[in-house]
Amino acid sequence: MVIHQMLGTRISDTLTLQTDCLYEQEGRPMIRIQQMKTNTFVKPISAELELLIQKAIQYTRRKYGETKFIFVNEKNPERPMQYNTVQNRVMAMIQKEDLRDDKGQLFGFGTHMFRHCYGIRLTEMHYDDWTIAKLLGHRSIKNVKYYRRMSLQIVADETREVRERKSRLIEKYLDGWGEEYEQVRQHD
Repeated sequence: MVIHQMLGTRISDTLTLQTDCLYEQEGRPMIRIQQMKTNTFVKPISAELELLIQKAIQYTRRKYGETKFIFVNEKNPERPMQYNTVQNRVMAMIQKEDLRDDKGQLFGFGTHMFRHCYGIRLTEMHYDDWTIAKLLGHRSIKNVKYYRRMSLQIVADETREVRERKSRLIEKYLDGWGEEYEQVRQHD
């Protein structure tokens, strides 16, 4: 999931990454992504992400031998891992750890949120629409407007009331804990 988040790809694109996807161009690490929905595209990646992908390839080779895909179906390593495998594993962890939202409901899980966060970060870094589209693997800039609308400032504004309520609750429970905890209180 870390690799998926750092790539900003669709889950189908992450799960179908091939073991020969990494290469260098002018001394920079690059990745070739064969999109299920559209076409193949390339983009630069960080040295850290390159290392993570190399480690994933090494793990798969140790466990399954030479394979076409980095993330493989455990029952048939000639095929890529399926999304429902990822979904089931994450949901099992959520249930095992009893992870719940503010309303007491078990957390849901969807991998596309990582792509949205990646797109939002690109807009907040003030990249132009064409660069954002290229890094997301879009053929045009028409969908970039959705990432611009989802800026983290909007999220911060929409969650301010809940965060302030939680802060007041924390401050209420700080009474009597001693001076070293007083620095937690918000000072105006």
